[in-house]
Amino acid sequence: MCKTKCQIIPPHILEELAKRGNVSCKKTLNDTGRIAERRQTALNHLLLRNPILGDGDRFVYDCENKYEQRVTLVRKENGEVTGDVTADKAYDTSGFVRDYFRETFGLNSIDDNGLDIISNIHYGENYNNAFWDGDEMTYGDGDGKEFTDFASAIDVVAHELAHGVTQFLANLEYQSQSGALNEHFSDVFGTVIKQKYLNQDLSEADWLIGDSVVTDEFPGVAIRSMKAPGTANEFDTQPDHMDNYYNGTADNQGVHINSGIPNKAFYLSCLEIGIDDCALIWFETLKSLWRTANFNDMVETLVSVARDLASDSRISDRAVEAVSKSFSEVGLAPIVV
Repeated sequence: MCKTKCQIIPPHILEELAKRGNVSCKKTLNDTGRIAERRQTALNHLLLRNPILGDGDRFVYDCENKYEQRVTLVRKENGEVTGDVTADKAYDTSGFVRDYFRETFGLNSIDDNGLDIISNIHYGENYNNAFWDGDEMTYGDGDGKEFTDFASAIDVVAHELAHGVTQFLANLEYQSQSGALNEHFSDVFGTVIKQKYLNQDLSEADWLIGDSVVTDEFPGVAIRSMKAPGTANEFDTQPDHMDNYYNGTADNQGVHINSGIPNKAFYLSCLEIGIDDCALIWFETLKSLWRTANFNDMVETLVSVARDLASDSRISDRAVEAVSKSFSEVGLAPIVV
């Protein structure tokens, strides 16, 4: 379970920008504890939820720049366009993510029971983040200095909603390697859905996460890079190999940092067998993981899942070799098949 809210901008980036004098980043950091408590409560009561079968309807609320959720409902499923670009974007992008999971994997909304998808926009003043809190989505507008409208970015929306999918399918604990896997799966589906949304093929894709929410003043081109972990910005310390694994205590023992290692392996796997085969392997693997699963657990499960899917002719017969080779290249022991 998460010990903090799942947010697109890692705390260490906000901290570094706050050190450079960005007051909005400092204020965003100050809001972390309150929301972390709410998320922890949601996760602690996960098994006590009473599933109510629904259709994954969308509801968009305007927070009116207050630090409150669900202030004013401005759009709901099949409702009229509001004219507020952010509201309509949040409605459209959340629908695209919902439909991708439904049409590709047969998943009925985030929890597979048709959970309503709640989006809160215009949260706070110059709020530099977007987060899934265990129940719903919340988006800041950014401060216009380092970051801009988070609800407009398909990969941000997909990344955060995928935290919800992970919560209900595996509930990977948000610390150390299981937490890095939690972040990894969100980056995986963030980049897959971004490519689908933009109608890109592998060669056209930039493999960046959050490139459209950073401004020209931000010291980098994106928040993370799947293709080249550690290169997205001046504060990007993601390793792309286990030789450089982060063993510190910051960032919940490196959840946003060490996710670069499996991220690179996913990118390499896609080059070998394509993004659709990889998305299916990774989704089926997520369904088979558990709260404390680590990197080796995931690799073992990925290979087992790939073998089964290939045997059923649902993916390339080269999948097991491709996945094993890709993880070997980032320093995780290859699986003997």
